[in-house]
Amino acid sequence: MDLTTELHGILKVFTKHLQSQSMSMRQLVLRGILQLSRRQDTARPMIIFLPCIMEQLQDADSTSRAIALPILSTLLQLLDVAKTSFMALELTSKLPALFNDESTTVRQLSMDLFLETLNFVEDRERRKMQKEVHRNLVLLYLHLHDEEESVAKASQKALLGAARFLRWRRLEHLVQTAQFWQIGECLVRTFPHPRTGSRPPCADPALFPLQLAKRRMKAAAQDYVGQSLLYLQSPQEPLRREAVRFIGLLGQHMTDQQQVDRERIYEGLQGLQQDSSPSVSSLALQTLKILQERRPHPPRGHLGQLFSRLRSAWRRWRSPRADS
Repeated sequence: MDLTTELHGILKVFTKHLQSQSMSMRQLVLRGILQLSRRQDTARPMIIFLPCIMEQLQDADSTSRAIALPILSTLLQLLDVAKTSFMALELTSKLPALFNDESTTVRQLSMDLFLETLNFVEDRERRKMQKEVHRNLVLLYLHLHDEEESVAKASQKALLGAARFLRWRRLEHLVQTAQFWQIGECLVRTFPHPRTGSRPPCADPALFPLQLAKRRMKAAAQDYVGQSLLYLQSPQEPLRREAVRFIGLLGQHMTDQQQVDRERIYEGLQGLQQDSSPSVSSLALQTLKILQERRPHPPRGHLGQLFSRLRSAWRRWRSPRADS
């Protein structure tokens, strides 16, 4: 039916009831917006609801999120280039919170939309987008082991798109060839070059200058630790198990200057020794023992503190010379 004459009134009704305290009413309005966003003659006016729908991603229940995500996917394509780029960047920071939603549909749709946003970013926003994408690689990596096959496939597609966006050739190769067991090691040990990415596995990787690479990998490791520790509480056994494996990799590659992160890892693994899954609790115990055996033991007393400071100073002095 032709809604031209009724559209103004419809927008007023939607605006009023989208703020309703009733969850059912908000869901009904979202369904109405979804239907109208799919019509050529009524889609564009629905853009006014974008800010409110963005809020629904954070505050709503899974059913509302499952309706809101397709709306965002549709309306994103109707914005002008500048607004689309800004909206894509904002979505990239919000969507990862939905990757672990209890709803299979929400997890899959959020990953699909995350992948879509990579196609809309402008060059001036690209660096910001790269940081957001890199910050959430671990979440996509973990969900390669999601119990739901549709989510695992969506995660693989999104991770492949992210690797290409970052020009991370090594990661792209591993995802494309489904070498999932090597991806964790790749995330921990390497970092893509900002322009060329890392070369194929048979060649030496093209990395940042040594000091820049170390700083960025340290920052990435902090993000990785926080994200993987959250997944130790996942209701899915495969995700908890994979999180333990990845945490073990992180712990093995940490330096003695990353003591805070190391202690967070120990606490997380200790709490998982009573896990309901024997395989997860056993893996957590084994991982904890391995990390504790490799734990650095700094010298004690004032002399030990002086030794540590001198060693740090020596490394800082030596690094520029090594680069040159």
